[in-house]
Amino acid sequence: MVQSIDETLARAAQSRVEVEGVGVSAFASSVLGLDGEGRACTPVYTYADTRNSDDAKALREDVDVAAILDRTGTPLHASYLPARFRWLRRTNPDLISRVARWVTFAEYMFESFFARPCGLSLSLAAWSGLLDRRRLIWDEGLLGSVGIDAAVLGRIDCENDPVVGLASPWISRWPLLARVPWFPALGDGLCSNLGTAGIDERAVVINVGTSAAVRTVVPGPVSEVPQGLWEYRVDRAHSLLGGAESNGGNVSTWFRETLAGLGDHEIDDVLSTETPDSHGLTVLPFFTGERSPGWNDGARATVHGLRLTTRPVDLLVAALEGVSFRLAAIYALLAPMVGETPRVRVSGGALHRSSRWTALLADVLGCSVVRSEAGEPTSRGAAIWALESLGYPSIREFDCDGVRFDPDPDRHDIYLAAQARQQQLYRQISACGTE
Repeated sequence: MVQSIDETLARAAQSRVEVEGVGVSAFASSVLGLDGEGRACTPVYTYADTRNSDDAKALREDVDVAAILDRTGTPLHASYLPARFRWLRRTNPDLISRVARWVTFAEYMFESFFARPCGLSLSLAAWSGLLDRRRLIWDEGLLGSVGIDAAVLGRIDCENDPVVGLASPWISRWPLLARVPWFPALGDGLCSNLGTAGIDERAVVINVGTSAAVRTVVPGPVSEVPQGLWEYRVDRAHSLLGGAESNGGNVSTWFRETLAGLGDHEIDDVLSTETPDSHGLTVLPFFTGERSPGWNDGARATVHGLRLTTRPVDLLVAALEGVSFRLAAIYALLAPMVGETPRVRVSGGALHRSSRWTALLADVLGCSVVRSEAGEPTSRGAAIWALESLGYPSIREFDCDGVRFDPDPDRHDIYLAAQARQQQLYRQISACGTE
């Protein structure tokens, strides 16, 4: 982070750019413990750490799951803090007893720069799984269930007010930023949506990077969060609604490197020569468990239909299709909440590197998608938020060009059948209790 700021300011100085404010995007659903002196005394825990799966299961048995989803907008799953706190209290009570405050990584960074606690954006508070989505305060009932007092969590800034006044040594290191407003960090998923959707604010955005997500900004809070999705509050009037998977481009990487030995640039060569679903394989791509829509943190990857004639490229193509089918399942839940035929925009490194995978996704969804050409949509989203908060004309008006991909109806029909086959396998394995 410090190195990135140094390099950005060096470029700004060369271009004689005036800095008016700082927008920040941070990886969401992180937490670390600070001792009484403000020093980190735990590692940084993230959503991807599923060691607390058993604790998430036990928590679901102890509380009213439907009521928690209604209050917080999030399911009781290993990726959220309720199960994390319960796991730490069970496995490392000595460590948890040394923690005076729990903060996100973004709060820790701001506190380092400003030498004081700076508050927590509504966005990051919502990503914790502990926010009462209507009252916009920490959910006291859920905190009581995991033995955490609200006083040891960050102060939620519902207005997302900026902070000013860097502390030493940063004030001398970054004089351009010393007296400008720094806006509280937003979740990277929200920033990605803002930066990808551009002027089409109500677009459904599908992002495929290492992980993957399907999201849209809606007036919030919504009256009811659809089963399988989540709602993260953005501000007093808006929410980010959608679902996410921990398995996205990382699935492609695993199959390419382990089985096919292919580079990123070769995916399109492979996809251009393969007929949809001609391999006869069904892949459940749960290398790191499942989030939306089934929220099965014990799920594991499965390949069904292997033959002696199966080639490595068959496995790669089936994996890309399998990830796309999971995204389509989330999209099917989200689309009715938009209130009109959704316009779909896509972004993320995995799709930017592969036009064929982007076209495959359009075929699976059965609708046109526009791939954003913004080089860094997440950073762009943080800039959009900061500019609009400062009252400046938004760079939304300078919307990035996009490349449109239209679906092939015949391929869509083939993929509908393959997706149904994947869902049947999912149900069968879930019924056996092996996921």
